[in-house]
Amino acid sequence: MDALLDRLNPEQRNAVTAAPGPLLILAGAGSGKTRVLTHRVAWLLRDRGARPETIVGVTFTNKAAEEMRQRLAVLVGPGSGALNLHTFHALGARLLRRHGAAVGLPPGFGILDDDDSLALCREAVRTAGGDGSLPAAELHAF
Repeated sequence: MDALLDRLNPEQRNAVTAAPGPLLILAGAGSGKTRVLTHRVAWLLRDRGARPETIVGVTFTNKAAEEMRQRLAVLVGPGSGALNLHTFHALGARLLRRHGAAVGLPPGFGILDDDDSLALCREAVRTAGGDGSLPAAELHAF
């Protein structure tokens, strides 16, 4: 009996035990994607000798990333803390913070959300003495 694989259906088991390397899991809501991904990571660590710091898990939401972290803590134990589990945005920001100088980003650069960037456009129009012919929202959209 293999506690890691026994609770998976055949399709999930095939995905978990697929040859090591990049793997895309594409399935509908409630089909067990998070289960497959977390079990795959645990399988790679346990059965393939992968080191936690060599695995990157990427998802769309903070909620899903946290769910993966919690499940892996149960499946893997203390070693799961070294895993790289992020949202697409968080991973991008992390890589830019680490390697931004290579693309000309200054240390301590900022990432603006929509509200911040609209406020910056308003300030730019005001500072430039805009006459109202280019509203800040239009500049922002451009």
